[in-house]
Amino acid sequence: MKKILATMLIGAVCAIPSFTFAQEQLSGGSSRLRARLNPVIAVDASGHAELERGAGTNDRFTAEVEIAKDDFDVLDITPGNGFGDEVVLLRVLRDGAEIYRTFLRFSENRPSDITFEADIRGVAAPELRAGDVGRVTVNGHFTLRGKFRVD
Repeated sequence: MKKILATMLIGAVCAIPSFTFAQEQLSGGSSRLRARLNPVIAVDASGHAELERGAGTNDRFTAEVEIAKDDFDVLDITPGNGFGDEVVLLRVLRDGAEIYRTFLRFSENRPSDITFEADIRGVAAPELRAGDVGRVTVNGHFTLRGKFRVD
Protein backbone atom coordinates (compact mmCIF):
# COMPACT_ATOMS: atom_id res chain seq x y z
CA MET A 1 0.00 0.00 0.00
CA LYS A 2 2.86 2.39 0.83
CA LYS A 3 4.44 1.72 -2.58
CA ILE A 4 1.19 2.55 -4.36
CA LEU A 5 0.80 5.80 -2.42
CA ALA A 6 4.43 6.74 -3.08
CA THR A 7 4.01 6.05 -6.81
CA MET A 8 0.83 8.15 -6.95
CA LEU A 9 2.51 11.03 -5.10
CA ILE A 10 5.55 10.99 -7.41
CA GLY A 11 3.26 10.94 -10.47
CA ALA A 12 1.25 13.88 -9.14
CA VAL A 13 4.37 15.93 -8.37
CA CYS A 14 5.73 15.26 -11.88
CA ALA A 15 2.47 16.47 -13.48
CA ILE A 16 2.42 19.80 -11.62
CA PRO A 17 5.45 21.40 -13.37
CA SER A 18 4.03 20.76 -16.85
CA PHE A 19 0.66 22.28 -15.87
CA THR A 20 2.41 25.25 -14.26
CA PHE A 21 4.55 25.76 -17.37
CA ALA A 22 1.44 25.85 -19.59
CA GLN A 23 -0.21 28.41 -17.31
CA GLU A 24 2.92 30.60 -17.23
CA GLN A 25 3.28 30.42 -20.99
CA LEU A 26 -0.34 31.54 -21.45
CA SER A 27 -0.14 34.44 -19.04
CA GLY A 28 3.39 35.73 -19.62
CA GLY A 29 4.65 34.78 -23.07
CA SER A 30 3.22 34.33 -26.49
CA SER A 31 0.89 31.37 -26.89
CA ARG A 32 -2.34 30.16 -28.41
CA LEU A 33 -5.38 28.24 -27.19
CA ARG A 34 -6.96 26.40 -30.10
CA ALA A 35 -9.98 24.19 -30.61
CA ARG A 36 -10.41 22.16 -33.76
CA LEU A 37 -14.14 21.97 -34.37
CA ASN A 38 -15.35 18.65 -35.76
CA PRO A 39 -18.82 17.49 -36.82
CA VAL A 40 -21.20 15.98 -34.29
CA ILE A 41 -23.76 15.19 -37.00
CA ALA A 42 -23.30 13.72 -40.47
CA VAL A 43 -22.26 16.87 -42.36
CA ASP A 44 -19.16 17.98 -44.20
CA ALA A 45 -18.30 20.90 -41.95
CA SER A 46 -15.22 21.86 -39.98
CA GLY A 47 -13.74 24.80 -38.19
CA HIS A 48 -11.44 26.18 -35.55
CA ALA A 49 -11.49 28.76 -32.81
CA GLU A 50 -8.40 30.19 -31.19
CA LEU A 51 -7.21 32.80 -28.75
CA GLU A 52 -3.72 34.18 -29.27
CA ARG A 53 -2.04 35.97 -26.42
CA GLY A 54 1.16 37.73 -27.27
CA ALA A 55 3.52 39.38 -24.83
CA GLY A 56 2.79 43.10 -24.91
CA THR A 57 -0.06 42.79 -27.44
CA ASN A 58 -3.82 42.69 -27.26
CA ASP A 59 -5.58 39.35 -27.21
CA ARG A 60 -6.98 38.19 -30.52
CA PHE A 61 -9.80 35.69 -30.79
CA THR A 62 -10.63 34.22 -34.19
CA ALA A 63 -13.09 31.56 -35.27
CA GLU A 64 -13.88 30.11 -38.68
CA VAL A 65 -16.41 27.51 -39.84
CA GLU A 66 -16.59 25.95 -43.31
CA ILE A 67 -19.77 24.23 -44.50
CA ALA A 68 -19.98 22.14 -47.66
CA LYS A 69 -22.68 23.22 -50.11
CA ASP A 70 -23.86 19.60 -50.28
CA ASP A 71 -25.15 19.95 -46.71
CA PHE A 72 -27.26 23.08 -47.12
CA ASP A 73 -30.54 21.12 -46.85
CA VAL A 74 -29.49 19.37 -43.63
CA LEU A 75 -28.61 22.71 -41.98
CA ASP A 76 -31.53 24.73 -43.45
CA ILE A 77 -29.16 27.03 -45.34
CA THR A 78 -30.82 29.08 -48.08
CA PRO A 79 -28.35 30.05 -50.82
CA GLY A 80 -30.64 32.43 -52.71
CA ASN A 81 -30.26 35.44 -50.41
CA GLY A 82 -26.50 35.76 -49.86
CA PHE A 83 -26.23 33.73 -46.62
CA GLY A 84 -26.67 36.85 -44.47
CA ASP A 85 -29.65 35.35 -42.65
CA GLU A 86 -27.86 32.17 -41.51
CA VAL A 87 -27.34 31.95 -37.77
CA VAL A 88 -23.92 30.47 -36.91
CA LEU A 89 -23.34 30.64 -33.17
CA LEU A 90 -20.15 29.66 -31.33
CA ARG A 91 -20.60 28.99 -27.62
CA VAL A 92 -17.74 28.24 -25.23
CA LEU A 93 -18.54 26.10 -22.19
CA ARG A 94 -16.55 25.53 -19.02
CA ASP A 95 -17.73 22.63 -16.86
CA GLY A 96 -21.03 22.68 -18.77
CA ALA A 97 -21.75 26.39 -18.16
CA GLU A 98 -21.62 28.92 -20.98
CA ILE A 99 -18.82 31.46 -20.48
CA TYR A 100 -18.74 33.07 -23.92
CA ARG A 101 -20.78 33.29 -27.11
CA THR A 102 -20.39 35.03 -30.43
CA PHE A 103 -22.13 34.95 -33.78
CA LEU A 104 -20.00 34.21 -36.83
CA ARG A 105 -20.73 36.25 -39.93
CA PHE A 106 -20.75 35.04 -43.50
CA SER A 107 -17.38 35.78 -45.12
CA GLU A 108 -16.78 33.75 -48.29
CA ASN A 109 -18.63 31.80 -50.98
CA ARG A 110 -16.31 29.28 -52.65
CA PRO A 111 -17.20 26.68 -55.31
CA SER A 112 -17.64 23.79 -52.84
CA ASP A 113 -18.28 25.47 -49.47
CA ILE A 114 -19.06 28.67 -47.60
CA THR A 115 -17.24 30.23 -44.66
CA PHE A 116 -18.37 32.07 -41.54
CA GLU A 117 -15.94 33.84 -39.23
CA ALA A 118 -15.37 36.09 -36.23
CA ASP A 119 -12.32 38.21 -35.42
CA ILE A 120 -12.26 39.92 -32.03
CA ARG A 121 -9.32 41.88 -30.63
CA GLY A 122 -8.46 43.42 -27.29
CA VAL A 123 -10.57 43.46 -24.16
CA ALA A 124 -13.58 41.90 -25.93
CA ALA A 125 -11.58 38.68 -26.50
CA PRO A 126 -12.79 35.94 -24.16
CA GLU A 127 -10.84 34.62 -21.17
CA LEU A 128 -10.43 31.00 -22.25
CA ARG A 129 -8.64 28.09 -20.61
CA ALA A 130 -7.39 24.74 -21.82
CA GLY A 131 -10.25 22.28 -21.42
CA ASP A 132 -13.00 24.75 -22.38
CA VAL A 133 -15.33 23.34 -25.03
CA GLY A 134 -16.43 25.12 -28.20
CA ARG A 135 -19.83 24.25 -29.70
CA VAL A 136 -21.21 25.57 -32.97
CA THR A 137 -24.85 25.59 -33.97
CA VAL A 138 -25.90 26.39 -37.53
CA ASN A 139 -29.50 27.55 -37.83
CA GLY A 140 -30.30 25.77 -34.57
CA HIS A 141 -28.56 22.48 -35.50
CA PHE A 142 -25.74 21.45 -33.13
CA THR A 143 -23.07 20.92 -35.79
CA LEU A 144 -19.47 21.17 -34.51
CA ARG A 145 -17.62 20.59 -31.24
CA GLY A 146 -14.01 20.87 -30.06
CA LYS A 147 -11.95 21.23 -26.90
CA PHE A 148 -9.46 24.08 -26.40
CA ARG A 149 -5.81 23.05 -25.96
CA VAL A 150 -2.54 24.95 -25.63
CA ASP A 151 -1.03 25.02 -29.11
